[in-house]
Amino acid sequence: MGGNSQNSTNAEGSAKPSHGRAALLASIARGARLSPTYLMLVALATAIAHVGLLMDSPPVIIGAMLISPLLGPIMAFGFGVAIFELALLKRAALSLGVGMVLAILIAIVLTWISPIQDVTPSILARVRPNLLDLLVAVFGGIAGAYATVRREAISLVGVAIATALVPPLAVVGFSIATARWDYAWGALLLFITNATAIALMATVTARVRGFGTQLSPRQSWAQTVGIFAALIALAIPLGLRLAANVREARAQSAINRQLQELAGPGARIDRLDSNLAARPAQVDAVVMAPAYNEGLQDRFADRVEGLLGRDANVRLVQIRSGTPEADDARRALEDAVATERARKEEVTRLRATLARIVEGDRTSVLVDPERRSARVFSAEPLPDATIAALQIAFPGWTLSWGEATPPAEATTAAE
Repeated sequence: MGGNSQNSTNAEGSAKPSHGRAALLASIARGARLSPTYLMLVALATAIAHVGLLMDSPPVIIGAMLISPLLGPIMAFGFGVAIFELALLKRAALSLGVGMVLAILIAIVLTWISPIQDVTPSILARVRPNLLDLLVAVFGGIAGAYATVRREAISLVGVAIATALVPPLAVVGFSIATARWDYAWGALLLFITNATAIALMATVTARVRGFGTQLSPRQSWAQTVGIFAALIALAIPLGLRLAANVREARAQSAINRQLQELAGPGARIDRLDSNLAARPAQVDAVVMAPAYNEGLQDRFADRVEGLLGRDANVRLVQIRSGTPEADDARRALEDAVATERARKEEVTRLRATLARIVEGDRTSVLVDPERRSARVFSAEPLPDATIAALQIAFPGWTLSWGEATPPAEATTAAE
């Protein structure tokens, strides 16, 4: 009697983990369904991310990350590999593929209808992935898989923020719409890196947690080889990109040292901007010094070209320090920079406002920043109240309307 009770207890104990794994797999499979709710969340996350990227607003971009609808199919794919479940793999791959295409298409459409198509720092931050991004995705994938197994939804929020999925796809759509193909490839590589690393680490974590114990040694060996091959395939281009970033950072540091050496101990480098990826490289500098250094720009240009081993366009401005003229020149330079920034922001706001008036048709708006004039081409004249409101919002601008469509070259030049 006692023996039978003991055997019954053991059987129940062994059944509970199996039942728990089955329930978890059912939950993961539900999270990978291609449903209207999933598509709506992808669309909303992409729209939020797109706006945040154009606004260069990290809080808005994080809001898009928190929705993170693509994390479900990616996790499901990783667990599907762990147990060799073909049906789950197909479901996850279909949902992920449709979600990717939908996100890119929405970003393309939003870019086309948006009056603002400038590249922001938030966009640039997602077009040059390197090996460090892969490491983040690997650690995030482990954390996400562990949180999935433990049903820790709060932990998944952190994983969604750390391993961005929707914002890179929004950058892909933006880059395609604006014909920036190098940016599109970089953002797509970032997404592929994050998605692949999360899925692979989900597979590893699932196996460690007891999933896939029914697999044969041959299947387990195929899993291991596939995971390492995928990670190596990602690590090679990302490692090369990281090496290029390191070389560029060292070159910029060397350029700064060379300029300080040539300018002398009494001089101070007020500003040093460089774009070493351009052909030829671009270097702009402003040096504050007690006296004018004859031939400094030529000597500095020779040093820069020697360091880079190729041609470079070097522009250097020298300002005498310790004199009223130097203070005036510095203030004038700062005022000019601030004025130019404010002017560009005002032109962008005016063009966006007028584009909304004509329902997003940017070809019906002509803005001339030099003459501070703007013209809206519409069959109907603008209401007096609208013109009055625009003049209050944009003082100093001459606003008018016309019936004909502006020439294409005029619109392009104005932009």
